[in-house]
Amino acid sequence: MLKKTILTIILATSQAFAQQAADTKSDQRGSDKLDIKKLEQKYWAAKDDDFSVVQNRRYTKAERFYLTGSAGIPFNDPYSTGTIVTGSLGYFFNERYGMEVNFDSASMKDNDAVHQFVNSYKAIPDHNVIKSSYFLSGIWVPFYAKMSVMDKAIIYFDMGLSAGVGTLNYEITQAEGNLAKSTFAYKLGVFQQMFFSEHFAIRADLINTWSTQNKMKYYAPGSSVGGTTVTGNRDLGSETINNTSLMIGITYWH
Repeated sequence: MLKKTILTIILATSQAFAQQAADTKSDQRGSDKLDIKKLEQKYWAAKDDDFSVVQNRRYTKAERFYLTGSAGIPFNDPYSTGTIVTGSLGYFFNERYGMEVNFDSASMKDNDAVHQFVNSYKAIPDHNVIKSSYFLSGIWVPFYAKMSVMDKAIIYFDMGLSAGVGTLNYEITQAEGNLAKSTFAYKLGVFQQMFFSEHFAIRADLINTWSTQNKMKYYAPGSSVGGTTVTGNRDLGSETINNTSLMIGITYWH
């Protein structure tokens, strides 16, 4: 009788351990299951650092100097036409922010509007001519992308804004000789550059500058123009002038 009782206890104990082991394995298998609700919460969350992805850039700008040479045209000057040549030296602190200094030299001449004015009225309109400028600008690049071209190649490019201050040199046109002047100026530009190697990129800039310039009559009071004597004060005061230009060039990255 005693042996039978001991055997019954041993058998019951073995069954209890076996059941506990089975429950443990079942719990472990359950822990491996994917919680769909938690995944949905992460997907629709406004921001989740666990799912952040940073794409490696093939061509980087951070902590690099660059030199740009470009040429372009002004297209909102009412009296002048010509070309502008620009040289720029810049540095990027990181992929978003940088600084740039540039020098612009303009080669301008009277446009068709001035020629028509001369043909019709035998006189030249009162106007100024831009000669050169110097600017120090801050740069912000919020956009970076890559684009497929005919499924044959990938173009890497970024787009940014530049804002700066500087000096603009201009001439007041006068019959007896132009008068050179300089003034403080503001600059705001939008640019895009497309990289085609580690060291070279094509860059396009749309640049706006604003400056306050003195204005004077082309002919001095007392001069005879087309049979009419010029009267009044030669000084016409000052005026805020906006100049817009489109520039295209090559950038070398060091």
